[in-house]
Amino acid sequence: MITPIKVMRKYYAIDYNRRIVAEADSEEEIDRIMEEKGYKKGTYDILVSIKYVESQ
Repeated sequence: MITPIKVMRKYYAIDYNRRIVAEADSEEEIDRIMEEKGYKKGTYDILVSIKYVESQ
């Protein structure tokens, strides 16, 4: 039997001190949040967490 799964992605912005400073559902949203916080593109890394869950 085939079990349907749902892929869930979470994006995290990591600053130069390796701290998580933002969390969002898309890379564009991370960029917007970080711009509001005063960070420039390239001064932070983006970590993507992928989770698979069974869907009903």
